[in-house]
Amino acid sequence: MIRPLLSHDALLADIHASDQRDGGFRLWWLGQSGFLLQWQGIHVLLDPYLSDSLTKKYSQTDKPHVRMTELVIDPARLSFVDIVTSTHNHTDHLDAETLSPILAANPRVKLLIAEANRAFVADRLKIDPAAATGLDDGTSIDISGIRFSGVASAHEALERDEHGRAKYLGYVLQFGSWSIYHSGDTVRYEGMSGKLLPF
Repeated sequence: MIRPLLSHDALLADIHASDQRDGGFRLWWLGQSGFLLQWQGIHVLLDPYLSDSLTKKYSQTDKPHVRMTELVIDPARLSFVDIVTSTHNHTDHLDAETLSPILAANPRVKLLIAEANRAFVADRLKIDPAAATGLDDGTSIDISGIRFSGVASAHEALERDEHGRAKYLGYVLQFGSWSIYHSGDTVRYEGMSGKLLPF
């Protein structure tokens, strides 16, 4: 199992000590596909999975799920989050045991999802469907000075709902002079580089 260099109190102390508004950004890996981005006092959680819900779910099956990394933080302690994303509906990218405490600790947080998954997200998190902000492949939105653009991901293959909307989505984040791409789960597919080149 991977042990994080910083976790719990030490991680929080590092996040707070790093909150400098110098135009640069900081990025912490939180395990799985989860990251915390800090820029100009804004904090974005990308696909956080901060529980053992999958370990519990599959413990009595022939396909046990064991975390690759130790848990770094109790999600309820992340009370400074401005934006949180989910790229798709798999539990390690949309975990109620992670997101519900984060939503409770951050009443004004913006939840960014793939529009195709709105009903599923609302059901899993027990929230009003209108509470989430949806994106699709090729669409963008500005939140707190950060531009988020949706790029379809291929979780083995590109999948779309009955309205043609991507069920798996990555996000390009543009802020200040920076651009980063968080793909969620994807393999490379024909046309993918063309979608990313404009950024």
